[in-house]
Amino acid sequence: MKLNIEELKALIFKRLEFMRIYCKEQGKKADMEEPLIMRRGATVRDICTTLHRDFVRKFRFARLWGPSAKFDGQMVRNLDKFVQDGDIVELHIS
Repeated sequence: MKLNIEELKALIFKRLEFMRIYCKEQGKKADMEEPLIMRRGATVRDICTTLHRDFVRKFRFARLWGPSAKFDGQMVRNLDKFVQDGDIVELHIS
């Protein structure tokens, strides 16, 4: 009967402790349509590893917008910075 499917999806998402991280390229708008799904407690290092294994080695810094940033566009050089649901992350790789 397909009753309460959206509520079930939201409950599963919450119980599995998933969060949405939006990726942004330099000079472009963030892709708010397709988030990167990570587990709660993920760090910038986890995002780099998920996107490409060389990103950790080539990481210079990241810019953050959203709940985990003190201010929009905050520059982060620490790979161990925790991210939160709804953050926008712009990676700068050399």
